Amino acid sequence: MLFSEWIDLRNLTRAKAARLLGVTPTAVTHWYHGTHRPGAEITARIYELSGGKVTVSDLHRAYQMARNAE
Repeated sequence: MLFSEWIDLRNLTRAKAARLLGVTPTAVTHWYHGTHRPGAEITARIYELSGGKVTVSDLHRAYQMARNAE
């Protein structure tokens, strides 16, 4: 599941997701759109918070999709 899909499914605002992850809303927005990838620690936190639904592969796929859209 893409990070953006998980955010939308949970009806989270970017600000709420940022608080859950301990990052800025701007960082969440970058990951949501796939323009940046989170580091290892945050990737693990996303995996944990999503109950394993958002994986490293999902985050990479979103990044690749955004790059291909350019």
